[in-house]
Amino acid sequence: MTGARSREYLMVWAGVALCALLVVGRTISEARAELELAREHEEAGAPLRAVEHYRRALRWSFPLSPHTAEAVSDLERIAGELEHAGDVDGALLAWRSLAGGLAAARFLYSGADPSREHAKDEIARLLGEHGAAPTDASLTPARLAADHRRLLETEAQADPFWGTLLLVGFLIWVLSLISMTHRGFDSKGELRWRDAKWPASGALVGIVSLIIGLLFA
Repeated sequence: MTGARSREYLMVWAGVALCALLVVGRTISEARAELELAREHEEAGAPLRAVEHYRRALRWSFPLSPHTAEAVSDLERIAGELEHAGDVDGALLAWRSLAGGLAAARFLYSGADPSREHAKDEIARLLGEHGAAPTDASLTPARLAADHRRLLETEAQADPFWGTLLLVGFLIWVLSLISMTHRGFDSKGELRWRDAKWPASGALVGIVSLIIGLLFA
């Protein structure tokens, strides 16, 4: 019985490892494909279409991804070229795509990304120099840039502590339910409370943690 259960757990962990490998492989292949499409559009003289695919490449990034730095560098270059050519809207799109793409791939405990912060600075500068509304005509470009930069910092994001509590609670809940199905019932499907009480308690703790995390994250 113990040997059969060990094989079951081994198969479960093998399945988890296989899923993780598939996810990483899909992420790398999609990011590479988006970079190739972006460069094709650049060569065809369609920089704005290229920006769209560079942004998608960033959304497929993960820690230590080999393609993130390439997409960031190319978006920064395109933004500079578009601004130099007088296409301020295109330059803004490139910087916003860079900032948004990096934001979409961040994690709970991701620190400040220098490339994303630089993109925010450039967005604020361009809006300060070229995006003044009639009601802001009396403000200097530097003041407008500072105002826009401050607005760019007011973004919704999950609190790391409560977000962690949510994820850990979900994991405990799932694992406890799996354990209960293996240990809490006999071969006839009847509940064995003596063996089921600890997994049931773990499932209760997990669902409570999940709910609290959802409320405060």
